[in-house]
Amino acid sequence: MRPIAFVDTETTHLSAEIGEAWEVAVILRQFEDDGTHTDTEYVWEFSIDPETVDPEALRIGRWHKRRQLPPRTDQAAFTGSTPAVPTSRTEAVEAITRLLRGTVLVGSNPGFDERFLRKLLGPGNAQWHYRPYDIVQLAAVKIGAQAAGPLPWSSYVLSRAMGVEPPAEDVAHTALGDARWARDVYDAATRPEPIEMSWEGRAQHAIGMYTRTAVELEDAQRGLRTAAAAIARARTLASRWGVLRAYGGAATELRRALDGPSTSVTASPAPIPAEGWHIGRQWHGHELEDRCPCPQAPCGLVIAADAAKDCVEHGPGSTKSTRQSHPANTCPGPKEPSRG
Repeated sequence: MRPIAFVDTETTHLSAEIGEAWEVAVILRQFEDDGTHTDTEYVWEFSIDPETVDPEALRIGRWHKRRQLPPRTDQAAFTGSTPAVPTSRTEAVEAITRLLRGTVLVGSNPGFDERFLRKLLGPGNAQWHYRPYDIVQLAAVKIGAQAAGPLPWSSYVLSRAMGVEPPAEDVAHTALGDARWARDVYDAATRPEPIEMSWEGRAQHAIGMYTRTAVELEDAQRGLRTAAAAIARARTLASRWGVLRAYGGAATELRRALDGPSTSVTASPAPIPAEGWHIGRQWHGHELEDRCPCPQAPCGLVIAADAAKDCVEHGPGSTKSTRQSHPANTCPGPKEPSRG
């Protein structure tokens, strides 16, 4: 299962285009294979400039009473521990980005918090699931949309309908207090209930089984697509590796030739013995010479002096490289089978 992040932010304005988050709370719920889970709480505070904000927003969040950082700095602090741990804004942003990666956001009006989180973390760092879940809607589903009354639904009314008392006055509008409240309402709204052995109860049970199966199937299909992409990538790399190995063999032969002993360079070429030279166009073997009409020496190479004038491989007018040669008087003798 995906981890769940119960989130809340306290901000300097109702609009994320104008304001920013000064307090961020995350309760990360991580699941084990047996379905059990653990919840871990995190809270950060960010320094702000109080002269560029909506004073009412700071009053609601009680910034003047609760803040621990001096204003107008680039500081942040992890306040989820006692005492608070000072850090930089950059380090805090990186920590929140890592924490929320791959999670599903749940909160009271999480769309509001998500807009401020996106602004705080910066482009490309909103790596959570694209659909956040509102506890008000979850509670309305639990009790029935008609029972929830006309829109807009009251979060406190529906919370009490779930049996969860909303945050007290001294806890409300604190990031951690509201994140805890969102978690409690979520747990109440998603808590399984005994199934009545009626047609209606059986129908609800069947719908629940269908939904769970559909979700598991969707996850399995997503996993298959990921695996198929990985297999295709592996095949591409294997094919590329085969080509590289082939080129690697030629490169090794070239390296051996380049690393071998070199002959001195003179102002004029050394005189060619009367017997002539035996020459080849490949680093090893004489496969190309076997296909050429030029006369071959016992070693399998072409006798340079007797090469056909119009031969593009060995003739006097050829511009192609000669990679093997030796004087005729040092010819090693009968040719061996060509290795190509």
